[in-house]
This record gives sequence, C-alpha cells and structure tokens, in this order.
Amino acid sequence: MKGEVQSLLRGLSVLEALAEFDVTGATLAEIADRTGLSPSTAHRLLATFVEQDYVTRGRDRNTYVLGHRIVAVAGSVQMRTAHLRVLARPYLEAIAEESGETTNLVALDGRSSVYIDQAEGTRVLRMSIRIGSTFPANTSASAKAILAFQNPDDALQLIFGDRRARQYTRRTIVNVEAFRADLQSTRERGYAIEREEVEDGVSCIAAPILGRNGVAVAAVSVPGPTTRILSPTPERLGKIIMTHTARISQALRGERLRKAG
Repeated sequence: MKGEVQSLLRGLSVLEALAEFDVTGATLAEIADRTGLSPSTAHRLLATFVEQDYVTRGRDRNTYVLGHRIVAVAGSVQMRTAHLRVLARPYLEAIAEESGETTNLVALDGRSSVYIDQAEGTRVLRMSIRIGSTFPANTSASAKAILAFQNPDDALQLIFGDRRARQYTRRTIVNVEAFRADLQSTRERGYAIEREEVEDGVSCIAAPILGRNGVAVAAVSVPGPTTRILSPTPERLGKIIMTHTARISQALRGERLRKAG
C-alpha cells in the first residue's frame, strides 16, 4: 500500500509539473528536473498517462502536454465555481482598480489554496499568478481567511496532521497551534495577513466570502511586494478588500434566499 501511495504522489507531481508549462509542453528532462524524479521514473509515469489520455505527446514527439481527459477534469472544477466567479468578477476588478494591485479569487482545496479567477492590477510591477495555481495552505492568507470563518479542526488535521509542514521562509507557520492563533486574529479583525511566509519580500492580505450562516466559501486575496501591501498599515488594504467581499457575500446569500423562496 505504501508503494502504491508513493507512485500516486509521484504521478500527481508529474501532472502538476506539466500544468506549469505552456501549450508547447515540456521535455522528459524538464519534467524530471521539475519533479526531482529520475528520468526513468518520470518516463514510466508519462507513458501511463499517455496511454490513458491524461497526457499527450507533442508534435515533435519530444515534449509532453496535458491531454483531453485532464482538461475535462479541470473543466468540471471550472463549472462548479463558474457562478461564484461571475458573481465576484466586478468586485475583483473594483479592488484591482482601487488598490492598483492584482486581485485573486481563491478557493481552499485540502492542503492547498487554488486560484480560480484574477483581475490584473494597474501597477507596472505587479503580481501575476496563473489561474489554477496552488499554494500550500499554511503559507496562504486566503486559507487563513477561509478557515477563520469555518470549523477548522478537520482542515488543520489535514494540513498539519500527518507530516511536518514545509518551511519556505523564516516566517512560515509550521506549527498547528501558531496557525490556530493566527486564525483567531484573522477572525477578530475580519481579514488575514500573510507576512512573507512563502517568499521573502512578498506579502498578502485576504478576506473571506461568506455564505449561509456566515461560513466562508472562498476568499479574495491581494498579494504583492511587502513594502506596498503592508504600508502604511495592513488595515488600509484590508478595509478595501473587506468592503467588496461583504458585497459579494451579500449578493451570494441574497441569491440563495431568492432560490429558497
């Protein structure tokens, strides 16, 4: 069983690596380098994915791209979040215009925060994170914003329970009790702060989108250089985001009430 799980994890790492390349695809050497797998192991996994149509060989036969079956799976995720994306879009654009910073709509998926939509900022130097990208939940302001307005026990067990969380910078939270304390602070002020926890010099502020009974269903995040995001205080940007997430939450709950009626 342990070997089967290890093979599954290796296979997932190959798919995740391929997702980071554009439509021109990646070579076997690039995939092996990106995943840390040996070329022979990467080749074996790729051959299986090609056979099952999750990966396709490029025209030159030397590269690999994601196949139609994995695209279909991703499409189903897009369909599940389509309504929220449409509802939130004008508010993402409003935050981006008001703050000048790239603004993201983010969902929580197990151990990861997933970027499901984005409105680009107006600044020359801005953060651009590809839709579909993921970040470890223990480094994510969005995950904090969502978990602070849920019952987080099961999620915290998933994030911290069976393995030590990876430390990306000296500020990364790797202890469950420290993370729980951060969630309490997030709940009290209404927005989450990530202070250079995944990359030095980069910080993020996020606020939750609340559904029925005040439970978070997603978050809106604004990452960028620490000197801009946290200056003069985190509250400046936090208030901007919260103003708009409150409106998204109100619109979301209003629609559900109309449907229930």
